[in-house]
Amino acid sequence: MAYIAAADFRERTVKPHCANLILSETDGLDAYIDLIITQVATQVELDLADDFDPPSPDTDEVISVDGSGWSRLYLPRRVRSLTTVETRALEVFTVQTSTKWRLRKSLNTAGTAMIEGRVSDWLDAVSLSTTVWPSGADTVRLTGKFGWAAVPDDIKRLVALKVYDLIKGNADPLSRIVQRQTLDATVTYGQSTEITDIMSRYQRTPLVVG
Repeated sequence: MAYIAAADFRERTVKPHCANLILSETDGLDAYIDLIITQVATQVELDLADDFDPPSPDTDEVISVDGSGWSRLYLPRRVRSLTTVETRALEVFTVQTSTKWRLRKSLNTAGTAMIEGRVSDWLDAVSLSTTVWPSGADTVRLTGKFGWAAVPDDIKRLVALKVYDLIKGNADPLSRIVQRQTLDATVTYGQSTEITDIMSRYQRTPLVVG
């Protein structure tokens, strides 16, 4: 998992998502910075309940979802397309044709940007034989393409900001960590507004996926 690379922070090869976040070789060798990038990217996905790393190869996946017992079923991952929707009853899966459900996606058709104001994906039951999505563990099985097709520029910037803060900390007056050192303690005021703004735009509610 590598949305960005150490070279993106270097002055001679700096990328737009690393603007004003220059790291020199004295701050860390490429291998060290790449390790921090991987750790930060993993934590960002956990914090935002999302998967930004594009699948390779980009083939259909199968995921199991816990049924809600309601007409609306919130999905644990962003959906680009669905090939098959199945429901389970008495240990038997039944294919539900596309006329029996309606998908509400949070990503555009290409899977490269969020539809304005949407962070969640769900399925509405239209004419299921059971009327609602069957409740219980792994009672709905989905086949399709999930997650982002390309890492958003905002997420590259978020990872870059967090990597820079971890490496530079409060030793650099340009660090994005907002702190003040007093005689008694270090007072931390919180993350930069740029970090919190990006996280609030992309934050999803964690759901169980099988």
